[in-house]
Amino acid sequence: MATSDGWRVEIVRRGRSRWYRIVHGDAVFDWLTIATVQRILEEAGVDMANLAAVDEPTRAQRDRQTGAA
Repeated sequence: MATSDGWRVEIVRRGRSRWYRIVHGDAVFDWLTIATVQRILEEAGVDMANLAAVDEPTRAQRDRQTGAA
């Protein structure tokens, strides 16, 4: 989910674990609980109601972005 002004909230899943990540510009906040996501966005003046679903990049798109083969 993302806002038009550059905030992005991602749900990350690895095995049986799940956590949240916030990306804004060059800043990445990882391994967050939903309560922490809410707090960070609130402190930044971002209304969670402004988050909108975004299309997930394909693996090929992610590889091109990161330079992976």
